[in-house]
Amino acid sequence: MKQNTNLKSLLIAMTVALGAVATAQAQDANVAVPNPADTITSGGLIGSRYTQVEYNYIDLSGSGPSHANGFGVTFNQPVNANFDASLNYDWARAKWAGVRGTDQVFEVGATAYTTLAWGRPYAMATAGWDWQKVGGLRDDSFIYRVGVGMEFLAAPQFSVTPFVNFVRATGFNANEYEIGAKATYRVNASWSVTARAQYEAVEDDDDSAEYSIGLNYHF
Repeated sequence: MKQNTNLKSLLIAMTVALGAVATAQAQDANVAVPNPADTITSGGLIGSRYTQVEYNYIDLSGSGPSHANGFGVTFNQPVNANFDASLNYDWARAKWAGVRGTDQVFEVGATAYTTLAWGRPYAMATAGWDWQKVGGLRDDSFIYRVGVGMEFLAAPQFSVTPFVNFVRATGFNANEYEIGAKATYRVNASWSVTARAQYEAVEDDDDSAEYSIGLNYHF
């Protein structure tokens, strides 16, 4: 088991800093202007109704399996000009020494954001349930996630979104800090593609990394 204290301290500091920036920007009405991302070809995902299907590769650095493969399905629905609601399901499986391990997570979430000329700073929160099975053993836990990030509009059809999240599974007494970024390219009015990479610092356990590529349908 390892605990990268310096990295976790950095992630906490980044979370606080990003949250402070997002709050300050949201409160400054003089800064907010109409967002060029509101066109149908915008590269941004925040504020858009879409369904996403993604493939996930999880690089595990522990003494067990070397990696896991999985997929995720997300539905995002704008509620008003500064608030999105979402549903998300993730499935992952790893094999080691003839034993299969499976993890399933279902979450309901909300994202609050503000629209600026260059993009959208946001804060998010989810709550759900985590089911795990290793061989013949099963366990499950309530799980929640909070995070902040900034969706930068690098080009009219392209966005880059750095983010920091904190994840806790209460029944497992497990804490995880995620730092990463995702990029989205809008192909046309109906479709966009997304790539994501994140590092996962896990308290009292081995750290991991996750990489994904997804296809988004906008409607």
